[in-house]
Amino acid sequence: MNERVRGIIIKDGRIALIKRVKPDRTYYIFPGGGVEDGENHSQALIREMKEELGINVSIGEFVGEYHENNSKGIAIVHYFYLCEQTGGTFGTGDGLEYQPNTPYGSGGTHDPIWIPLSKLPTIDLQAENIKKFVIEKYS
Repeated sequence: MNERVRGIIIKDGRIALIKRVKPDRTYYIFPGGGVEDGENHSQALIREMKEELGINVSIGEFVGEYHENNSKGIAIVHYFYLCEQTGGTFGTGDGLEYQPNTPYGSGGTHDPIWIPLSKLPTIDLQAENIKKFVIEKYS
C-alpha cells in the first residue's frame, strides 16, 4: 500500500490548496505527497509542505484518511493532518511538481492557492470526506 500525507492549513478564513489544471480537468487537492522510506508522517508532511508550498509547518491533529486506487490500480491511503505555517513564503515551493520533464511536472500545472472557505462547497476538491469535515468545522 502506498501512503501519502496531506496538510490542512487554514488561515484568515482561507484554506491552502493546490490547483491542478490538466487538459481534461481542473480540480483542487490538499498539499502533500508520498511518505518516503524511513520517514514517519510528520517528517514526510514537513518535507512535502516545503517542497510544494515553500513553507515550514508545525503538525497538528490527525483529521482522517481517504482511500483510493490510482489509474494503475495501486491502493493509496491519504492521511490528513491540521498544520500551521511557522515560516517560509507561500508559493515558493521547488518540488518535482514544478520541474519540467519529470513525471510530476509534465502532467499539467500545480498552482499553490489560497481559497476562501466559503468557496469550498463549489469547487472540485479531492477527498470528499475531508472536504466535508473542513466545511462543517470551519465554515
